[in-house]
Amino acid sequence: MAQISFISDIEKIPLLVKNDVTAAAAGHAVLCIGIPGGRSAIPLIQGLLLCPPGVIARMRLYLVDERLEGERNADSLRKAGLKQLEQQGTCLFIPNLDGSFISGEALCLLYLGVGEDGHVASLFPGSYPLLDRIETPFVVCVENSPKPPPRRVSVTYRWFRTVAATAKVRLLFLGDSKQQAWDRYVSKSERADSLPCIFFEDAGFDVTVVTDLKKELR
Repeated sequence: MAQISFISDIEKIPLLVKNDVTAAAAGHAVLCIGIPGGRSAIPLIQGLLLCPPGVIARMRLYLVDERLEGERNADSLRKAGLKQLEQQGTCLFIPNLDGSFISGEALCLLYLGVGEDGHVASLFPGSYPLLDRIETPFVVCVENSPKPPPRRVSVTYRWFRTVAATAKVRLLFLGDSKQQAWDRYVSKSERADSLPCIFFEDAGFDVTVVTDLKKELR
């Protein structure tokens, strides 16, 4: 069963991230961290900026999905403070279809914002188990995203199994708009085909749910 960390508001996220990364830095020479795009990532970036310069220089950030239309996730994150991290030595890797995204290094931390329908990255309901098969690429093109923009690239469940098997996974259910997804998650009545975020608990990952929504896990 996933652990649960209740927070009073989103302003608590940066300190949580700083503590996570500081703890990971004691055991990893290189800090490979998976991060989402969108609003969920902004307090994560703020937390990374709180880390000491020597830790920041050891970070390798892996964006789990990217938009192919409109403003790119990477550009939005740079405006939110990622550019400052890069200036201090942090490397950002953006998913693409040419195979250069994967370094072969395992993630030590993985942060994922959960969408209103329970999606993570750009893995929407109906994407599992197709994108968890042994022949599935690590990165795929999504042509019909149910939320705009419709065209994206995303890592797959198989990528998570391969590089995040030993990572500490943080699932972020933040804000009132995620209440329905949170209720569905704690009901334990759905699987990853209809609620992608449950994949990590079902697959035995080291999962902590971080939420400001007050409902106990069953």
